[in-house]
Amino acid sequence: MVNLYDLSYYNRMNVFEFRDYKVFLNHWIKEHPKGGRGQLKKMADYVGVSTTLISQVLKADKHFSMETAAEITEYIGLNNKETEYFLLLIEHQRAGAFKLKKILEKRLEREQSAGAQLKNRLKTDRQLSDDEKMQFYSSWMYSAIRILSAVPEMIDAKTISERLNIPLGLTSEIINFLLEKNLCVIENNKLTYGAYRTHIGKDSPFVVKHHQNWRLKGFQPMELRRDEDLFFTQPMALSKDAAEKIRLMLPGIIEQLHSIGGPSESEVVRCLNIDWFEY
Repeated sequence: MVNLYDLSYYNRMNVFEFRDYKVFLNHWIKEHPKGGRGQLKKMADYVGVSTTLISQVLKADKHFSMETAAEITEYIGLNNKETEYFLLLIEHQRAGAFKLKKILEKRLEREQSAGAQLKNRLKTDRQLSDDEKMQFYSSWMYSAIRILSAVPEMIDAKTISERLNIPLGLTSEIINFLLEKNLCVIENNKLTYGAYRTHIGKDSPFVVKHHQNWRLKGFQPMELRRDEDLFFTQPMALSKDAAEKIRLMLPGIIEQLHSIGGPSESEVVRCLNIDWFEY
């Protein structure tokens, strides 16, 4: 049996960037080591069709049946939303009647737009109330302490206070809040991480404060100029089409980062800020 996790680990491409399922699959294959050599056979074996059939579909005017397409989505490790979008791409390209094609095209536009919204792509395990969000996102220290609790050496308020260089009393107060809301827990007399992930979308009244907290915090290490840090700013002029393509790529890149960092051991803490806006 193919290891689906390994496949998505190497090639977490964002299907929502594409309007042609064949282009997507060809890109997916080429992203593998050695340019994807042997991937057609592995895919064919998993799906239960001939390598020739898959090759003909990807290089000619033929299309996969919906049954075969569903097997392919499982092979390449798409989640439920991605699978629905991929199958919709095939429906659209298989449609013969002009009217049906236009209807499906409008659905594609809606689904592609929804797929670009990060809040629809990340799982959350804990829904905070508005009052809880107001407190949690009031300072970078809440999420910083919560994330640090996942590192084995950060076992209590004292070690975290020393690590972040903030008062012990304030650290204890924040930890009490995190424990009360089950965002941190005590296991074997040690503080550790609670629910897996929280996320607020761009429509939340707290999202601006959250972004500001961590960007302001980033000013401090920016001045230290350490080799292990990276800060990148590039204003640019480009076509509208290129700008839209980059915008659609970013949620997929963020999701790929989560797929790599999420299952890894908690050994260090880092913060990533990505800004992409018109000016």
